[in-house]
Amino acid sequence: MARPSDPKLHALWRDRVRRQEASGLTIARFCAQECVATSKFHAWKRRFRLMGDPDQRPRLSTPPAFLPVTVRLIERALDEAPPIEADFPNGIRLRIPTSNTRLACRVIRAVAGAKTDSGGST
Repeated sequence: MARPSDPKLHALWRDRVRRQEASGLTIARFCAQECVATSKFHAWKRRFRLMGDPDQRPRLSTPPAFLPVTVRLIERALDEAPPIEADFPNGIRLRIPTSNTRLACRVIRAVAGAKTDSGGST
């Protein structure tokens, strides 16, 4: 049987997690000052994240931006499924050899959100 939830304990750890983030200290240094185990700190932080605590969701340094992407079907022979193309604002054209629009949309979202440091196309 699961142990009942203790609201005071949750509040204590939620406060600790918030103070560590605001302190600018590493988790190890903060935990040493607080005299708590880093493993406990990580466990509580993970617990809050899994519970959907809005304070523990990953923070973005900048708000997400929507990019204008043009998607179109390319005409092909009747026996051949038409590929789907996406034109990105930077001039890159992505051709996906499938007529599965759900799959194509997932690929386009993954490519649009990908970070690259290559500096060019390969």
